[in-house]
Amino acid sequence: MATKSGEIVYRIYRALTYGISPLLRLHLQWRRFRGLEHPLRWRERLGRPSEPRPAGRLIWFHAVSLGEGLAAIPVIKCCLERRPDVIVLMTTTTTSAFEVIRNKLPRNVIYQGPQISCSPHHVPVIIV
Repeated sequence: MATKSGEIVYRIYRALTYGISPLLRLHLQWRRFRGLEHPLRWRERLGRPSEPRPAGRLIWFHAVSLGEGLAAIPVIKCCLERRPDVIVLMTTTTTSAFEVIRNKLPRNVIYQGPQISCSPHHVPVIIV
């Protein structure tokens, strides 16, 4: 159970993230200018996916770095071998991960940048 002070801190955090959300586009453009965001992927971070989501069950793998992304590839391949009916979405945060991993994933994997969300409604069903 959350404490009263924890609830207050959470509400302050939510108010701040909601308040700064209009600045996210400018921040991502600045990061793109500095070479920290991929020029083709920065809009995905704003919730504009490069590919529409197909119907069906989806398994989402997220890796922050290149090492985590490379470690996830065998797991993704195993999931697709066992359950070819599922859709796999892979997201990575760094530009270096995108450049390396995009050529190592199976063709039927959707690969995008992660969305930055300030909405409390964007919560995955399960996080492993």
